[in-house]
Amino acid sequence: MDTAVPTVITPETKANNDQSKWVTPFKKQCFVTAGVSLNIISHGTALGFSSALIPQLRESKFIILDDSSTSWIVSIVGIGVVTGILIIPFIINKIGRKLINLMSAIIITISWIIIFVAKTAFTLILARCVQGIGNGFTAIIGPILIGEYTSPRNRGAFLATTSASFFVGTALSHTTGSFLSWQKSALICACISFIDILLIICSPESPLYLAKNGKYDACKNNFHWLKGNDEDEELDKMLKNAMIEKDLCKQIKIKSGYLNKILEYILTLRKREFYKPVIIMFHLYTINIWCGVTIHDAFAIDILHTIVGPNVNISLIVFSMDIQAVVINIITIVLIRKFKRKRVLLFAVSLNIIMYLLIASYTYLRVQNILSFHTPIIGIFLSHVHLISTTLGCVSIPNIIAGEIFPFNYKGIGGMFSQIIFYIILTVFLKITPYLLRIVGLSGTYCITAALMCYSLIFLIIMLPETKDRTLQDIENELTGNNKNVNTETELNMLMS
Repeated sequence: MDTAVPTVITPETKANNDQSKWVTPFKKQCFVTAGVSLNIISHGTALGFSSALIPQLRESKFIILDDSSTSWIVSIVGIGVVTGILIIPFIINKIGRKLINLMSAIIITISWIIIFVAKTAFTLILARCVQGIGNGFTAIIGPILIGEYTSPRNRGAFLATTSASFFVGTALSHTTGSFLSWQKSALICACISFIDILLIICSPESPLYLAKNGKYDACKNNFHWLKGNDEDEELDKMLKNAMIEKDLCKQIKIKSGYLNKILEYILTLRKREFYKPVIIMFHLYTINIWCGVTIHDAFAIDILHTIVGPNVNISLIVFSMDIQAVVINIITIVLIRKFKRKRVLLFAVSLNIIMYLLIASYTYLRVQNILSFHTPIIGIFLSHVHLISTTLGCVSIPNIIAGEIFPFNYKGIGGMFSQIIFYIILTVFLKITPYLLRIVGLSGTYCITAALMCYSLIFLIIMLPETKDRTLQDIENELTGNNKNVNTETELNMLMS
């Protein structure tokens, strides 16, 4: 009778088993996501920093500000962001996601150090421009990295951390700027960016990027490190698709040249899997900007005085809304994991529209002295509930979809187009809102905004595919269609000389 040979468990084997049980794929995904989230926190601190910087500089005797330098310090970040966005498509599929994220963190850290030692307004303007370039990298690469790092069942929750991180960064700037000098505030922000550099260095490269570049062994190793051995079906699809594309490119020799590059871009613009996500992101970013977060950031004092009334502590209300935004974003992370994207979007935007109409009605009746009663508590309550609707899904869902909806080959150029659209919508918003507030008042402006939100929601209910718990490859296949490989070969043939 055969006897079973007992398994010998050495102390080293036991230690490795215990470590694998403790360091789960989920915890590893939390670690790599932290490297992206800290970068997005830096993005938030950069945009919120001017609210503390400008008032302190006006009282400073060392750095003299005029209207021109003040406007440049505030606005130059946007120019830097657009510059960073325009650079990304040329490098995203060449140098890798991890290196771009690392470059972003290094650039932002250097910019904070320059701000800390700045002695002139010009130095501050230069540092803020450099800061914007790093933020431009983060705006595109952040959602892409989280989308490629994480498992489908957790991807939505991890992507929702981008919105929470941004609000944490903004609240951090407001808080440190209120109690500390702008130099100390910049030093704290630099420390956060430096910690981020260390996290990114210890993070792996995206498995999807490695697969698309023919590094299959490295792809398998990184995929298993990030997601364990239970999601090999996604890995097999990823490798199979990458190999098919590589074989097609080998069969069809494409000559380099500006004419072929132009033809390639023209073909890209005509592809359904490119223009459909861009159109969807246009409507999502419309919701993101017009939902109320931006209007409160830009015109908080005027709006709150109109809603709440005079003789109130606006600073205290703004601070409470900052804290609420962070808390609601954390709650949103849980909701995103449990409910479908479109369901959360439908609930949040519907609540947002209702709150717009309620505030518009209440403000109109109060300003026209039709109400027989008035208490600031009503306006404060309406403002906080409105903010709940914006942070519950109107801001987070666009950031989540941005990391999921673009196919691999178009993540760079698609992200660039989407971010340019975002800043165009933002610029239009900032330009026309003061005129709307003056011509039709807050109640009229909110009614117009509610109508715009309603249109965007209807469009997205029809056009937006559900992405929850689906692999990026499945989402790409739906956008591309079943004849993806045939289309790819046809397009490559058109580029032949």
